[in-house]
Amino acid sequence: MELLFRIAVFVPVLFLVALVVVAQQHATADATVKAAVVRTGRWVVWSVVQLVSMALLELLFIGW
Repeated sequence: MELLFRIAVFVPVLFLVALVVVAQQHATADATVKAAVVRTGRWVVWSVVQLVSMALLELLFIGW
């Protein structure tokens, strides 16, 4: 349940940060939101990759 809450908070906050970042590069709201959705998806994938790699490193160095 705690993981779902963290995801429910993480993804919208990530979208809002992406919205601010891409708003500097686009003139229309439509283009800004589309670019923010794409960037949010990319950042979510990178976050998952980093979490998996940290878990694997933990298993490698610390063990079960």
